[in-house]
Amino acid sequence: METELLGIPSTVLTTRPFVKQALAMARMRGDSNYGLAIVEHPIVTLTRDELVERARTAAPQVIKNLVDQ
Repeated sequence: METELLGIPSTVLTTRPFVKQALAMARMRGDSNYGLAIVEHPIVTLTRDELVERARTAAPQVIKNLVDQ
C-alpha cells in the first residue's frame, strides 16, 4: 500500500486467514476497495512447485486489480 502513495499501482497478496486484516488496513488508509490477491494458506512451507501454483492463482487477480485502477 505504501507504493500507492508514491503513485505506483500495486496490490496486496494475502492468504485467506489474513483477508480481514488486509481489508481493515485498507480502510484505515482510506481505500476500502483496495485490490487484494488472495491465495490459500500457508505459503511459507510450500515447495517451489506449490508456490508456482499459488502464483498462477494470484496472477489474474493482480492483473485485474492493476488494470481496473
